[in-house]
Amino acid sequence: PGIASCRAGARRTIKLTTSPPNDPWSRPWRTGFKAAAGVPALGLFFALTGYGAMTQAGDMDVWVMLGSVVLIWSMPALMTFSEVAVVGGGIWAMFAAVLFANLRNIPMIVTSLPLIRTERRPGWQDFLFAQLLSPTTWLHSLMDSDRIPLKSRRSYFTAFSLTVFASALVGATVGYFGVEYLPAELRPPLLILTPLYLLLIILSVRRLSGYLSLVFGAAALPYLMAWSVEWGLALGGLGAGTLGFLIGGGLRRKASS
Repeated sequence: PGIASCRAGARRTIKLTTSPPNDPWSRPWRTGFKAAAGVPALGLFFALTGYGAMTQAGDMDVWVMLGSVVLIWSMPALMTFSEVAVVGGGIWAMFAAVLFANLRNIPMIVTSLPLIRTERRPGWQDFLFAQLLSPTTWLHSLMDSDRIPLKSRRSYFTAFSLTVFASALVGATVGYFGVEYLPAELRPPLLILTPLYLLLIILSVRRLSGYLSLVFGAAALPYLMAWSVEWGLALGGLGAGTLGFLIGGGLRRKASS
């Protein structure tokens, strides 16, 4: 009996050592791809489908359209680029307009990179992540970083960003070549799918500061955008977020922790 029990114990030990538990963070690239391959990728696919359809209607060359998505990769800046291109604006006017429209990405990069970096100096993946960062990835990095091991975050979010980026490129291509099959009434609504998806994510964060920031932003942004297309979004988002954070008791929660 003792020999039999030793053999059974040995078999259990061998089974445990040869069949480790399924750890999703052992392959963070695969986990990041799976997390993005659902609703996040679909949201950007349909949003860029609308952009591709609009650029084709404006007689923009397909390679210029794809190059703008790769290099600019920001829906407000892409819309600015297409508008300036349609009216025949010069290269410097286009550069300045896209630069100001993309200023909103700086706070996202500054708040996201510290969450994924494991070294003091940035690596090539950090620069790739910064280039591919979108509001979708930014929100997921803020919400999900705590549950992801630090050593896996960079690979996870880089894979997440690459997945939604590839989906957006495919969507832009489909929209460009399929615009003739797409009813004109459906083209503009496609552009709001990504903001709608981000709005639903924000509402899922059950904090008073988040709700107040959303209300303040919705009230102030139309007036600020009428005042300045380039600065209205950045100033309104920063002001609404700060005001909602302060009134919602963000400082008290931080002090008590």
